[in-house]
Amino acid sequence: MADEDDYSKQSFEKIKQLYDEFHHARLLEYIELVNSPKKLFWLNFFSGLAKGLGLTIGTAIVLTLLFKAMQHLIALNIPYLTVWISDWIGQVSTLLKATGK
Repeated sequence: MADEDDYSKQSFEKIKQLYDEFHHARLLEYIELVNSPKKLFWLNFFSGLAKGLGLTIGTAIVLTLLFKAMQHLIALNIPYLTVWISDWIGQVSTLLKATGK
């Protein structure tokens, strides 16, 4: 009788451990999601929308900061720096015109 109790306790502990691992891995939620194409589509759609919006906002912030920094550097009117910046802008402008043809 003691062996049966020991075996049932071991089995219960093993099943509980597997359940905890599945629950931790969220495997059941994944299976449910894969079995629901509509839910999967909308989840991926909104995820892509959020990533695109985040990328756009992040790019706008970085470019704004760079533009403001360039404005401050130009306002300092440091001779060599101003020449370097204007040369660089000229090169970028030339490249853009060349690729636009």
